[in-house]
Amino acid sequence: MTPLVSILLPTFDRPQFLEQALVSALNQTYPHIEIIICDNSQNDATEQVVNSYLTSLNGSKIKYVRNKANIGPTANQQKCFRLAKGEYINYLMDDDLLHPRKIERMLPYLIGNPKIGLVTSLKQIIDHFGEPVRISKTPPFKLSTLKKPAINGQSLIQRMLTDATNYIGEPTTVLFRKADLLEPFGTFGGKQAYNNVDVASWIALLVNKDAVFLEEPLSSFRKHPTQLTNTLLSRMGCQCDWIDATLLARKQRIFDDSSTFVKMISRLGKIVLDNFSNWNEATQGLYLNELLDRVHQLAVVSEKTKKLSSLAKDLKKLTQQLEAQRKPA
Repeated sequence: MTPLVSILLPTFDRPQFLEQALVSALNQTYPHIEIIICDNSQNDATEQVVNSYLTSLNGSKIKYVRNKANIGPTANQQKCFRLAKGEYINYLMDDDLLHPRKIERMLPYLIGNPKIGLVTSLKQIIDHFGEPVRISKTPPFKLSTLKKPAINGQSLIQRMLTDATNYIGEPTTVLFRKADLLEPFGTFGGKQAYNNVDVASWIALLVNKDAVFLEEPLSSFRKHPTQLTNTLLSRMGCQCDWIDATLLARKQRIFDDSSTFVKMISRLGKIVLDNFSNWNEATQGLYLNELLDRVHQLAVVSEKTKKLSSLAKDLKKLTQQLEAQRKPA
């Protein structure tokens, strides 16, 4: 069986990195692929790179779309998804690389196994120049084996939310079934993530399914200074996303352990108390409503939990402080 796999490559003004990513997609040993490139770039450099490969041996596998205007990274990822015709999806961020055998190695775990929601693996960390730095850390749970390939999806969700850590990996690391993603990429429980776009979709995929986590590094994640994750706005969005995902997971009864939930809310509350006021000042109040919304949600949840009454009072005080920072209209 050789079902079509769509490799989705959203890009923005990184023609050199994009070319390396594209080559890694074209070099897949699994033959039945399509490569969807949606381009947010502000100049023609990326289009010129792609055009040089359209007439190559595997050029017919490439579908290139140049957006008329920059629609933003998340919308661009979602556009790639809508254009995909494959039964299976593997995102490829434009600064990352795929191992030549990635699709070949991962796909058998999904074919004929509807209970598997996604397949991921360890990854190679590379520097700006593509030189290997290290292999990603092994997560704090047993990896998949031939005898026990599946990891319980809800257990994996709980561990990620408890530690506020994306153990599954960035979009490039994961292969999944297109039909299983019922919400737009980056959305969980109807809530679009700001920063943890991949985490939101991994949770959505694993609510009722399991995961396969392979020890073999099957992708490369590039660390470089221009990554969006290095910004203050990214850190703000990240914390708001962890709050949203935790509260939505609780509503969907993904975890019912009250002691675990108390620890999670306590940790999130401390981060909020330590940072939100300073972040609001640093961003000149542009995101005050977003910050206040998360403070309010945590305060409501804390107030309903006896062990968190002190946290609830502190969060209410923070609400007043943030309101005081609001600029007059």
